[in-house]
Amino acid sequence: MVPFWILGVGIWGSACVSGSEKVQDSVSETLVDEDSGGLEQDTASSEEDSGTVEEMDTAETEVDSPVNLLNNESFEEGEYGWNIWGGAARVAEEAQDGSWALKATEGNGAEQRVEGLEPNTIYRLSGWAKTEENAITIGVKDYGGEEQRVSFLSSEYTEQSLTFRTGFGSTSAIIYAYKHTGSDVAYADNLSLVYDSESPYVPVWSDEFDGDGAIDTSKWDFEEGFVRNQELQWYQSENAFQEDGYLVIEGREEQRPNPNYEPGSTSWKTSRETIEYTSSSLRTRGLFSWQYGRLVVRAKVTNHTGTWPAIWTLGIDCQWPSNGEVDVMENYGGDILANFAWGTNQDWSPNWDSSRLSVESLDPDWSNRFHIWELEWDADRMVIYLDGNELNSVSLSTTINGSSACAGQNPFQQPHYLLLNLALGGAGGSVDSLSFPTRYLVDYVRIYQEEEN
Repeated sequence: MVPFWILGVGIWGSACVSGSEKVQDSVSETLVDEDSGGLEQDTASSEEDSGTVEEMDTAETEVDSPVNLLNNESFEEGEYGWNIWGGAARVAEEAQDGSWALKATEGNGAEQRVEGLEPNTIYRLSGWAKTEENAITIGVKDYGGEEQRVSFLSSEYTEQSLTFRTGFGSTSAIIYAYKHTGSDVAYADNLSLVYDSESPYVPVWSDEFDGDGAIDTSKWDFEEGFVRNQELQWYQSENAFQEDGYLVIEGREEQRPNPNYEPGSTSWKTSRETIEYTSSSLRTRGLFSWQYGRLVVRAKVTNHTGTWPAIWTLGIDCQWPSNGEVDVMENYGGDILANFAWGTNQDWSPNWDSSRLSVESLDPDWSNRFHIWELEWDADRMVIYLDGNELNSVSLSTTINGSSACAGQNPFQQPHYLLLNLALGGAGGSVDSLSFPTRYLVDYVRIYQEEEN
């Protein structure tokens, strides 16, 4: 588990990748001369040493330039580091720096994947380019945010730059120089990717689930009983605990009387005479809620038929769905879902904005690894990411409640609280072939907001 407070630390030097679960801070120590406290010196000694002091002061004020994280930034070392494709080529002419440049025409260019970036950190991309007529672009993509680029239209070399913030689950980015249209020739050279600054997003709440034992009830409470969707499980706190630094939510097969059973009841919650399955649903309702920022959860889901794990939020005011629901992650039916829901003109009938990603479309080992889900939320937009890749987004200009409840209000412009749960049955499917106990693991939950908030 990576301590949440180190995310966003800038690296002056080469980017690096950690291969371990636990990351240790490296601390720079400044050594102070124990004898420097003396204030009186004889004049001769001071004059004699003055030249040395000036030299030391000058040396101390020198600041190293940030290291360029790109390989072969000026195309001087062949195609090393770059994927040059579609008819683009290195040419020994028209260079801005050195002897070589990238020549691009219509629909081609070069790209380079940079690994080992720091999550939640701002980087600066800059480069030089020129074109005969149609634009050539230098940009960045696949870094945990929207693609960004700058366009060049001048016939003389000019330099432009942009900054981008890596996602909380992103440690890589693709840097490119592309020319999308026009058969005329364009050139790019001397690209640079450097650390710029720390992110403005700072941690405001987290649970790292370190250690073993009970859940921290100052952060979480628990849903109890048969709760929703005619699911099979009885929710209880006993099925959630910390083990080896993870939150474990365990689905179990049990047999015991339903304390809320009512003979002859037509309600699915009270007509069941027996509790056959149990699980847990944790929530921060009444303990913590937030409006705008970044939610980051590292979790492992099994994709088993019969299970329905989720990471989701609900607004603190109004009835469902007019209070707003964000399904940062649901896993059932072989899919990963990312959904937004809000109110309509009919009670209990939501507007859904949904997306599905088939687990089969991912690599075969996907369900055996932990993954990072993020919710990016501001006053205008919400975006859900999985491992730095966008799953779904919605403009808050479209999420206005209908007339059934809280009419005309936007449920995503109010505080929300968080839920983590493992449901059984329901949309998750039959549990007949499911082996019990079954587990849903969460490594950490972290919430960030901009400092001015």
